[in-house]
Amino acid sequence: MTYLENKKIFFSLIDEYAPNTQFFTEDIDARTKCANLYDPRYFELASYRFNKKTKEYSITETAERGYEEFKLPKGTNIKSLGGRNEYNERTSVDYYIEGEKIFISKKDKVKLVIEYNPFPTHITDETDDDFELEIDDELASILPYGVVADLFKTDPRRRLDSI
Repeated sequence: MTYLENKKIFFSLIDEYAPNTQFFTEDIDARTKCANLYDPRYFELASYRFNKKTKEYSITETAERGYEEFKLPKGTNIKSLGGRNEYNERTSVDYYIEGEKIFISKKDKVKLVIEYNPFPTHITDETDDDFELEIDDELASILPYGVVADLFKTDPRRRLDSI
């Protein structure tokens, strides 16, 4: 689901949807504050379930000793590590992780595939409408409802002041 598709649902929920206008709303306030409302809820939902990505590291030249150093992808956590030999068969890989780097043994020609959850992209005022939300479609479909819920929350201190 794209950011624009999601915003259309949001605008319709707050009765500000205008399909025949350029920005799909006539309310300048709703349009300008939309990204600020979306970003925190988007990050919260991304912590539940995120579209995984993969990164491959290859050892193409072998040596009797030593490890080749690679930088780990930026993400929240590694879901799985799997090795493949030059015939694309599963194999064990000698590696270790130190900080933000991974070191892979040069003993064999191997490919190490890491499946991980990347950090989500922040939604800002500059985010394009065709930006594909990086959470799965189920979570993307409830995102506008969470944003509207945040928008319509009442401040409990205000209720105490009116008593």
